Amino acid sequence: METELNSPWLDRDELEVVRTFLDAGVRFLIVGGRAVQFHGHAREAKDLDLLVDLSAENWPRLQAALKPLSAGLPSFEELSPERKYQARLRFYETVELLTAIDGVSFADAWGESIETEFAGLKARVISRAHLIVSKRSSDRQLDADDIKALQDS
Repeated sequence: METELNSPWLDRDELEVVRTFLDAGVRFLIVGGRAVQFHGHAREAKDLDLLVDLSAENWPRLQAALKPLSAGLPSFEELSPERKYQARLRFYETVELLTAIDGVSFADAWGESIETEFAGLKARVISRAHLIVSKRSSDRQLDADDIKALQDS
């Protein structure tokens, strides 16, 4: 039975990407603005940032998940676990994949992440503490505002 994909938190395209990643067994975390929203700071987010695990086990799952989405990027074929990479998905322009974030390794972020359920899907979100650490390395005013709001709530 197909799950109805409705969520006030993510749009339909973002939910489709999350569902496809989960179905393929991709290890990923929701980070960035959507994680800020999850942790209680009501502010607009322009996209869904997904931090993906670049382990040898996860890498083929990620590549397999991109195929049914028709979301591959020409430069994605060159992506390797040895470098930091950021890519916006073709046809899902509000979804961005990150292979690393500043201040926190994937393993540490995964270990303290929070599992949440929305639209019949179970996904993991970066912890408040790791979200704050990752935002501290930025010089954007938005990130400074996020830190203050996350610490105050």
